[in-house]
Amino acid sequence: MVSIRNVVPAAALIVSSILFASALSTPPVVLRRTNRIHIACSVVPKAMESTISMSKRKKNRKKRNQQLRKEQQQSSSASSSSYYKSHYNFSNEREDVDEWLIRSTALILGEDETQQEEECSLKSGLPSQCASMQEYLYHARSVMKAWTHWNSRNTLGYRRDARLTVEVIFKRVLYVITHEETTTADAAEISELRPMLVSLVNIIIDAWANGNDVNEEAVAHTEGWLHFLQTGEMMDEIEEEKSLVVIGPDEESYRGVVKAYIRTQKRIYLEKALTLLEEMSSSSNHPNTIYPSTLTYNLVLYGLANAQPSSKKNAEIAENLLQKKMISSSEGEDCVPDSNSFRQVISAWTKTGSRYAIEKTDEILNQILNDFPNIDPDASTFNAIMTLNLRLGRVEDAISVFNKMVAMHESGRIGTQPDIYSVNLLLKAMTRQRQHNQRQNLNEADDLVKTMEDTYHVHPDVQSFNIVIDAWSKSKLPEAVSRAERLLDVMERRCRDDSLAAKPDSYTFTSVLDSIARSEHSFHRAEKVFHRIEKLFQDGIVERPTIPVYNAYLNALVSSGDVDVLDRVESIFANMITERNANIRSYNTMLKAYSQFRSGRNGYFSRPLKAEELLTQMEEHSGIPYPDGYSYTTVINCFARSIVDRKAKKARQILDKMIQSYAAGNTAAKPQIYAFNGVLSASAHTHHTRFPEERLEAFTILVSTFLLLREWTEPNDSTYILFFQACERLLPKGHRLYEQ
Repeated sequence: MVSIRNVVPAAALIVSSILFASALSTPPVVLRRTNRIHIACSVVPKAMESTISMSKRKKNRKKRNQQLRKEQQQSSSASSSSYYKSHYNFSNEREDVDEWLIRSTALILGEDETQQEEECSLKSGLPSQCASMQEYLYHARSVMKAWTHWNSRNTLGYRRDARLTVEVIFKRVLYVITHEETTTADAAEISELRPMLVSLVNIIIDAWANGNDVNEEAVAHTEGWLHFLQTGEMMDEIEEEKSLVVIGPDEESYRGVVKAYIRTQKRIYLEKALTLLEEMSSSSNHPNTIYPSTLTYNLVLYGLANAQPSSKKNAEIAENLLQKKMISSSEGEDCVPDSNSFRQVISAWTKTGSRYAIEKTDEILNQILNDFPNIDPDASTFNAIMTLNLRLGRVEDAISVFNKMVAMHESGRIGTQPDIYSVNLLLKAMTRQRQHNQRQNLNEADDLVKTMEDTYHVHPDVQSFNIVIDAWSKSKLPEAVSRAERLLDVMERRCRDDSLAAKPDSYTFTSVLDSIARSEHSFHRAEKVFHRIEKLFQDGIVERPTIPVYNAYLNALVSSGDVDVLDRVESIFANMITERNANIRSYNTMLKAYSQFRSGRNGYFSRPLKAEELLTQMEEHSGIPYPDGYSYTTVINCFARSIVDRKAKKARQILDKMIQSYAAGNTAAKPQIYAFNGVLSASAHTHHTRFPEERLEAFTILVSTFLLLREWTEPNDSTYILFFQACERLLPKGHRLYEQ
């Protein structure tokens, strides 16, 4: 454990650090009289004053004084400790809480806040506000809970300092117990105080175990305080300053240390948690055997279920703990498994991702249904099993699990009611069923998302709509676009009628635009949807369109194939560059537009020079995305589809630049089979030229590219088709190579 002497009082604005700094020159257990204790009653209020509005501070003080006077009038004799009646369930206003903690901690530490700085002193016994040791311990526990409670909820709180502060408070409590004149501090007296002292140490252990940054330091503190409970010795204690008699830990003490182990999310501490479970059953430092409770077992099961990487071994250990230590054990009612116990074991199996896991999860689920009629597996348990089935492609089994959950709920097991995540998994399963019933499956999913409130008593969220819209978008059905837009209509209507309804997000809009891109609709339909998105944003219903939405819009315009769309695409792309909203996909979509440009009656020609110019900008200019494999391949195909002269040579030059970029460290530009096939296609379509030397050049490029391809990847069917097609077109009939 970290000694008090090692804490540096640098952060004067941190309340708990300043309180802790007051004990810098004192031993770990015994706090002696020191001038530094004056900081707690003089510097702390001044430091906190900078963070508290003076007008609001006076208003809160006036309100608090009125409340105190009201309590005093209602009571015939005001208690000397009436200040503590507020306990720690107070208003969440930061200035009230900070001031309460400062004053309360000062009183527990024995400081008299009514004295001036030069008169402030550390009293050697009970504070004057406490009539008995039990009352003093009760107040100490209230303040310690207040520190941990407030700092765990307040985003501006200083968690580490709250932990150190509760340690200082407890050490002050030990000092008061050992130096109070009315307390003999013998074994009989200490035995009466033991439950309260254990609860104070448990607060410290929980404070370290419940932080956001549970690391090796936090684990060391929890282990140190458990050691103190077991032996009466502190880890940083000097030899001549032994503590009280052995207090002895309880089950909650062990549970706090186990929680710290689990929250580190490290394998070594998970092993320690498993070892500590065995130690609890064989503890010799406590007069009574301490058995792990269900909560403690569930913590370890949670650690096994979420350990990285997931493994079959973790799942087997978790199931062994459940079956042999909890179900078959004779340790009493405290270790009876609950729904969380079964859920963690099922989760451990599902995260292995194996088909054997499905058998185990079905076995455990049937065990709950048959042997534990009083335990209702919750929706999370069924959701984990459904997720595993979907991951393994067992769509029908996922639907069967959902139907079993619904049947259990209808039979009276209330805890098995499906939640929104369950219904969303059902929607995913419905949209992934067999293709020959695709239209029927999508229609059923479409109806469910509109009626789930009446059917399963859950409100659809944005994911519910996105699942069905995305399924319509990826289908090749002719009504896909209209059905996706119709669901968007439903979302918009609900949002305008109810501000709490699910609002369309970027995924919703991109799915609708992608459905248009996959269809044969004109670009006017994509523009209509995008203008609708802008109107929703102007009305304050949705967020500003994101880069993926703009990219989907560009892609829908490009995929329409209309002659007049290129100018519109270039205009939108230029605006995206100006606003710094363009990413690599934006540039690739623009390259795709140049590659698929239609011109004239005779066909489908591209604009390779513009595509090459944009590719050069991506290579040479900083601040814009560097080209990837798709960028180079698109420009190669752009030349292959063009009618420019010597396009085979230019396509090969782009391929060579791609190889050089990859060799220079651009791993995203690794040449794939499609880039080589693009050069072969450019060679095969050079046969229209009037110049024989260009045909010869194209044939030479064809052969050299084919040989180069074999160094990078394996040729596919298209490779051979393009190669033989080019040979047939480029070589004159009767030529020796043509005949071969």
